[in-house]
Amino acid sequence: MNITINRLDPNVPDPIESRRRAAGRLVRFAYGATVFGILAFFVVYFGAPLVLLSGPGTVTAPRYVVSLPHIVQIKTMNVVPGATVKAGQVIGTVNSPQVDSVIATYMNALADIAVRRAELRVKLRVAQESLASSRSYLRLTEETIAHIEEMSSASLSYRVDMYRERAQALRTVVSQEAEIAEATVQLTDLDKFNQKIRGHMDAIEGSFAGGEVLAPVAGVVSTNVAYAGQSLVAGAPIAEILDPTDIFVDWYVPNERLANPTIDDQVQVLFGNRRIPGTIIDILPVSDIYAGRQPQFGGDRQATQIARVRFNNGVTPPPLSSTVYVHMYYTHFTARIAKWLIQLLRLD
Repeated sequence: MNITINRLDPNVPDPIESRRRAAGRLVRFAYGATVFGILAFFVVYFGAPLVLLSGPGTVTAPRYVVSLPHIVQIKTMNVVPGATVKAGQVIGTVNSPQVDSVIATYMNALADIAVRRAELRVKLRVAQESLASSRSYLRLTEETIAHIEEMSSASLSYRVDMYRERAQALRTVVSQEAEIAEATVQLTDLDKFNQKIRGHMDAIEGSFAGGEVLAPVAGVVSTNVAYAGQSLVAGAPIAEILDPTDIFVDWYVPNERLANPTIDDQVQVLFGNRRIPGTIIDILPVSDIYAGRQPQFGGDRQATQIARVRFNNGVTPPPLSSTVYVHMYYTHFTARIAKWLIQLLRLD
């Protein structure tokens, strides 16, 4: 049975068909957006390396490491990461059992030297004071022997006794003269050794400065700061100070590139939503591994060449130690390719 539906007004749209049309337009729009989004992704992903060279970098500055040549334990730290310090400012205090042990060793050596010098001075004075009388006694024995030689009545035993006395007096004089000379030389050597030990001890005490750690230059304290109670070996950094007046970017240039960057090339430093212009000022002849790069597919991380980028005048640089990305557009390279295509196609 056929039922004829008569609309009230043919100009009034059917609500069901209207909803179907709107839903269809939405589906087509979503499908088209998805397809074009995927195409745009592949175009950007595979086409970007043909247009620009991009790689990570780190905002840094000249770095000054504060350390001590002794085993120390941090007693107090007066600065925190990001603090501004002045040259010569006390940034912390330390204790060093090693310094105490070295100074105690030097003090024991100085005490031994003082005892030895006292003994030598006593021996030197005794020898000097008794040398004159020993020489007089030696002359007396020689005069007596001379008289005995002239006398024929002296017995043999008396002659033997006098010769023995002369030999003993001569040995005493020679011994005292040698003792005076040797004691004088040893006292001179001990004085020199004493001054040398005192110089070393004063140098250690001066470098240790009573346990005060001083900032060598003015700048900003880096994030690598020791904390109170921490024990550090000799040469371990207590703090790192960055010079905020000389900020630059260490750009890790990718190994896969169409053209090598050169000095004075213009680049864009990306930090968040900011694009900061900069200029390459140096290409370092060394390679290093970027710390934030993860190995791909279980392989080792590759070391890449480092380029140093300076921000242009009038811009505000990112905070120190920030991770940025540097883009260098192949402007000259692209221009050469375009010129080659124009010549090839004879479009000029």
